[in-house]
Amino acid sequence: MRTELTPDPSNVGDLLTLEVIAAYAAGVTVNLPMGLDFSPLHVVAVDESEPESTGEGFRKRFTITLQRFRPGEAAVPSFPLTYLDTEGNVQTVTVAPTRFVVDSLLANENEPKREGEDSPYSLEYPNERAELIIYSSLVALFVGFLLTLLIMRWRRRPRPELLPPPVPAHETALKALQELEEQSLVEEQRYADYYLELTEIAKTYIEGRFGIEALDRTTEEIRLALMRSGARIEPLDPDDVIRFLSHADLVKFARFEPEQDEARAAIGQVREMVETTIPKPGEPARAAAEGDEAPEDGDDDDADELDDDAPKQQPAAAPNKPAEVVGDGGDDEDKDEDKKEVGDASASKSATKEVNA
Repeated sequence: MRTELTPDPSNVGDLLTLEVIAAYAAGVTVNLPMGLDFSPLHVVAVDESEPESTGEGFRKRFTITLQRFRPGEAAVPSFPLTYLDTEGNVQTVTVAPTRFVVDSLLANENEPKREGEDSPYSLEYPNERAELIIYSSLVALFVGFLLTLLIMRWRRRPRPELLPPPVPAHETALKALQELEEQSLVEEQRYADYYLELTEIAKTYIEGRFGIEALDRTTEEIRLALMRSGARIEPLDPDDVIRFLSHADLVKFARFEPEQDEARAAIGQVREMVETTIPKPGEPARAAAEGDEAPEDGDDDDADELDDDAPKQQPAAAPNKPAEVVGDGGDDEDKDEDKKEVGDASASKSATKEVNA
């Protein structure tokens, strides 16, 4: 039988481990009695291991955990260990006392004394420095919060979209003419659809190039608007435009069927109209806002037309002087041509109104 105590030396309150190792022969049973008293030591736990074979017999380990709360020399008191021999008799073996030393946790002084404490330190009240730090921190947090909100709002602001520059009116018209020419409307004798698209291209170009509203107007209204525009539409010839639109109205509304060569030539007329009025480099495009609004009252248009076509009244002759003869055969011919033009325009307008009705 062998005993061992660790740690040695120890401090007050340390856990002390006492191991008792007993070797015995086969057929013998060794046990540690219950309720052993190790005063003045405090028993924490008692454990025993399973028997281990040594080849010649068996070996068993008993572990006893103790504590001592007083410094100085001490000893684990002796205690009995029982075993049952091969004949079934109970025998007792006494474990010898085990001495050890417990050290104190205090300083190594014979008569230790408590050292004096530092004098208490009190803060002034009110503590202006502490208040300044606290309030400054709060203000800094509030300002930081506001800056964060402003930055987030600035990042989420609606940004303007950069749109591509508008395509010039002549480029759009020439492209549309090319697409119309690639179609087979003339070969299929779909003249109404052909002239409908052709007039839409022409009206769109006039509106985009010169700012004259033409898409939603009749041929007569377009004629009046072109006449009022004057030099603003140069070098565009209003007579050519009205002649083309009138011919197109006959095809679209009066079901007139032109020759294929004549229909193909119509697209050349519109292309020539576009190419001759392409703005020169550096020439500003005329804004759509410069366009004249269509008159709302048809009677006013007729009145203006009649006023424009009527010959100007010559001033009265002075008294006591013979009146001079004004005009000649050439003036009469001009008047006849004006009346004929007014009659053609009125006929075109009447045909348009009948088709619309």
